[in-house]
Amino acid sequence: MDSGFTDYRQKWRERRQRIRLRRLPLVILGVLLLLVVALVSARRHRPELGAVAWVHGNGSRGLPRIGLGEGAIALAWEYGSVTAHAASTGSPLWRTPFDRAQQFDGPPTIAGDRIVLGGSDGVVWCLELKTGEPAWNFDAQTLVRSRPLILDDRVYVGGDDGRLYCLKLVDGTLAWAYPPVDQADREAILGGPAAEGGTVVCGSCEGEAFGVDLATGALRWRISLDGPVIAGVTVDQGLAYIAVENGLVRCVSAAKGQTVWERALSFLVRQPVVVRNRRAFLFSSDGTVTCVEARTGRDVWRRRLHGRPTTSAVADERRVYVGTSDRLVQALSLETGRTVWRWRPGSKPLGDLLIDSQHLYCATSTGRVFAVRIAP
Repeated sequence: MDSGFTDYRQKWRERRQRIRLRRLPLVILGVLLLLVVALVSARRHRPELGAVAWVHGNGSRGLPRIGLGEGAIALAWEYGSVTAHAASTGSPLWRTPFDRAQQFDGPPTIAGDRIVLGGSDGVVWCLELKTGEPAWNFDAQTLVRSRPLILDDRVYVGGDDGRLYCLKLVDGTLAWAYPPVDQADREAILGGPAAEGGTVVCGSCEGEAFGVDLATGALRWRISLDGPVIAGVTVDQGLAYIAVENGLVRCVSAAKGQTVWERALSFLVRQPVVVRNRRAFLFSSDGTVTCVEARTGRDVWRRRLHGRPTTSAVADERRVYVGTSDRLVQALSLETGRTVWRWRPGSKPLGDLLIDSQHLYCATSTGRVFAVRIAP
């Protein structure tokens, strides 16, 4: 009895050993596969970014809208204050922020020694960049949410009354407005205007885009579109790129408004077209990026983002950058559209992405602003 039981246990041990030996290659193969996937993933998604240079904000002032220029970044806070910081270090330029009782719904623009932005009280403010002191203000008597365009000695900004205002930069007096007469029930101008060759081009929620003379505000052309224009207009080398919310992207002559090419995308378009290195980048709400030749509209490549775009996009000589609903900022190769890196700021990026030669600037849904060093 004992000998038979011993033989049975010995046979069972040998059988289990054979099962282990047969499984061992599969286990080793699985471990190696996991290691390879981990290594490839780490290499593929490793940010080519340096450390975060600085972070500002904690949400107590609401969401910030950012403007960049002259080595400074201006933050217009949702709950009614404006601060300015050195772009490289984040150190404040003013001890006390410029405060207002009303909130700021539009992003600021920096040019020279001035910051210009609009408020929900209908007032366009101009502040001294070095001190934060008001230089002048203009009462547009309507909500101002578009980003101002500062060109030479003029400020061009759109209002919720559907009018484009041209103000003198020196004192804020009105030079002209288009339409010249206030018209009831016109839809808002939300996206910022752009200028090219003596013409300022603007789109509106009225379902139109127009070009007016920079100096006089006289209408040069106007085109009807099939939907509202939420995004700002982009101009480059005599062409204006207009993104319509219904998915239409139209490239027109900035001087005459004549259509050069157009593309009908399958989903909504709320981000401005980005133009860089003779290519145009179109962002649709399903997370698709379409790269086309800027002057012909011919396809170059198409990629899917991780999530939907939640910021405007910016580009440098190598990459195009955009924030998405997956709490990511993604960098895509200009040449191929391949994801070069992804970076997580910890919460959803919102508003505008801005870039200079050293940093990428990003505002988030938690009321924080990041400045991240970009690798050379």
